[in-house]
Amino acid sequence: MAQSPSTFYPARSGPYFAGLLLLAMITFWPSYVSLSPAASSVYTHFHAMVATLWVLMLIAQPMLIRSGRAQLHRSLGRVSWVLAPVFVISVVLLANNRIRGLEGPAYDFQTYILWLQFSLVTVFAFSWVMAMVKRKSMVHHARFMICTGLTLIDPVVIRLMLWVNDSPGWNYQWFTFVLTDLIILSLIWIERKQRSGRTIFPFMLGVFILAQAPALFGMTSQAWWQNFAAWFAALPLT
Repeated sequence: MAQSPSTFYPARSGPYFAGLLLLAMITFWPSYVSLSPAASSVYTHFHAMVATLWVLMLIAQPMLIRSGRAQLHRSLGRVSWVLAPVFVISVVLLANNRIRGLEGPAYDFQTYILWLQFSLVTVFAFSWVMAMVKRKSMVHHARFMICTGLTLIDPVVIRLMLWVNDSPGWNYQWFTFVLTDLIILSLIWIERKQRSGRTIFPFMLGVFILAQAPALFGMTSQAWWQNFAAWFAALPLT
């Protein structure tokens, strides 16, 4: 039997994404929010604006479903056909701007950050494409849309970790990635008795782990990624 909006738990995800947005405002306070606009590049501002709009949509869409305003939900959803590609473009431009012209240890570190940027935006894009493919199936569409928001956990929480303790030798990536995976595991547990759509989160957990593994196990220092990073850094995108 189909779930109604009141019992379909992904339709209750709005407050959680609101919490993530609030946390982002706090964790980005020292390095972005509290600074003068001139202190950050136009690419940083562009990405921050688009990412904020995406989270706002993730907050609004479940609330519209719960309140029975399905037509407004669909109308707002059409915005994602523009916003999602623009989000991907904002990440690519920001990544290019951050790595161009760097040398030495700063460049080496940025090639690692480049993997984080590209892997997470790839998971984001894949989740959104699947959400659009499955847009006529609420149980599948909503779960893939939730996964787009889960890609934002790492960049938000990593800044909280560095703010609290920036001691060298700590690999905070393990914490942020494991936190993301634990959230997905909790969603798998919550919906273990659901008859429809419950394969989405186990599948996406595998996708997230594939994206995380190279960063966690030092694979970004290998020649294949370093060659790509050098090629990307040479592109005159910004």
